[in-house]
Amino acid sequence: MDLEKARIRAMTTVMELLSKKPPVIKRLLRTAASAPVLKSRLPVLPRAFMGLTAFELHTVDMKKGRISIGGVEEIMAGSKIIHLLHTTLAERIGEKEKDKALYQMGKTLCRWEVSQALEHGLWAPPSLAPLMINGQILEKVQTDKLMARFFRQTMNMMSRLITDEGGWGHLEFDFSGTPLKVFLHHSQEARWLGKSEKPVCSFYAGIVAGYASTISGQEFECREVSCAATGADFCTFELEKAGS
Repeated sequence: MDLEKARIRAMTTVMELLSKKPPVIKRLLRTAASAPVLKSRLPVLPRAFMGLTAFELHTVDMKKGRISIGGVEEIMAGSKIIHLLHTTLAERIGEKEKDKALYQMGKTLCRWEVSQALEHGLWAPPSLAPLMINGQILEKVQTDKLMARFFRQTMNMMSRLITDEGGWGHLEFDFSGTPLKVFLHHSQEARWLGKSEKPVCSFYAGIVAGYASTISGQEFECREVSCAATGADFCTFELEKAGS
């Protein structure tokens, strides 16, 4: 256990230092992270902490017409697709069933993305993945200050690559209490759907639930308790174990 703590402390210290690096060091690290010898050996997260953006970390297969990051294939699409998913499904199956469907789609999609990232082993060093994804991670974050620092640094980088640089908005976390809370600023769903009397980010709520469930190995459900579409400054999601 002491060895694991020392490893977490060392990794957390390095991540925190890299997140505060001065401009000169940042340029040097970015250059190193793009060098062929490191590009082929370092996983996604270390290179991201060295300063590379999600766009620089993507791999493009010109022959097959494929784009991926860390072995997870993606398709670039206009953000209008968010609006079309909501409106088209609502026309076909009704508003209530549409929200359920989008929630399940987001949850299933996120589970698939995390499993793909783990399967290919290209996102995190082998020593890091078991620390991030285990059955006690969320409990440890609430009771262990060092684990909370480690998890926050890791999640901030993951959300930067996937949410911020993926065009979804800006994500922040509060793991200090129960229920766990996630805050999404500038939500694409709220932006496209406009003013509403109820929260509208059902697809992103599913994504949050899918990630929490996958990393913890437990079933979590997520609900949006305030939404920019209803006039809130940002969207707030609460996470709780299923059945609680």
